Amino acid sequence: MARSKNDPLDRLLKCSINELTASILPMSAKECETYTREMLDRIGGPSFDTLLMRIVETMLPTDNSNPPRNPDEYYFAVRDLFPHVPTESDVVARVLAFAMRTSVLRLEKKPLSVCPRTC
Repeated sequence: MARSKNDPLDRLLKCSINELTASILPMSAKECETYTREMLDRIGGPSFDTLLMRIVETMLPTDNSNPPRNPDEYYFAVRDLFPHVPTESDVVARVLAFAMRTSVLRLEKKPLSVCPRTC
């Protein structure tokens, strides 16, 4: 099935970073997850669960150091999951933006009850 020029996913994959940010911020976690999954399907994986697992592993370093605060560190942590995507493409960063927003919204709604560093 061909997508229309007004397809929201196409727009999100092609808009400027400022437009992307403005689009993501008011979305719910469910909407962000839906777009993340659609983008992953469009570009050929990895799975949503694999992507989120890598993000969580990056957030919770095993050496008891603090989680990265620089978005580039998250990008480089997941980039190897997309060897088929040209490095000059910004689609991985867009997928990561949606996945991270999904995670943040879910954590705000239901914070972790166990702290792995102090328990």
